Amino acid sequence: MKRDNIVNIIEERDLKQFQQILKHVFNNTISYEKMQNLYKISKENKDIYILGYYIDDNLVGTVTLNILTLPSGKDATIWDLAIKEDYRRLGIATKLMNKAEEIAKQEDIKRIWLFSGFHRKCAHELYRKLGYDENRDKAFVKEI
Repeated sequence: MKRDNIVNIIEERDLKQFQQILKHVFNNTISYEKMQNLYKISKENKDIYILGYYIDDNLVGTVTLNILTLPSGKDATIWDLAIKEDYRRLGIATKLMNKAEEIAKQEDIKRIWLFSGFHRKCAHELYRKLGYDENRDKAFVKEI
C-alpha cells in the first residue's frame, strides 16, 4: 500500500530516511545501529511514538512523542520535530503535532512538554501558534 499524505508510526524500512532527516535538520550524526536500537525500543515501549509524514511513500517529516509516568500523573514530551527542507511551510509539522496531541489525549495526558533549540525561531512560531506557552516553565539541561 502506497503511503501518501498520511501521518503514521514509522516503519523499520523508514530508518535510513529518518536518519537523514535528523542529520539535515539537527546535524545529528546518530549511527544507523543506534537508529535500529531506538526503533526496537519504540516497538517494545508503548510510551514512545515515532510518527512520520509520508508523501509518495517517502518519509518527509517526523516527530517523537514520549509519555512519562510521574507521581502526579502522566505527562508527555515532544522531541525532534523535523521536516525536510523542500516540504516546509506545507502544514506537515502541524499535522504531525496534531497527531501527537491526539495520541496524548487518548492516553489521558494533560500536559505536553516541548523542547527546542534557541536558534529554531521558525519552529518557535509554530509552537506558539499551536498553543505552547514558552513562558510557563523553564527547562535546565546538564550534559553528563
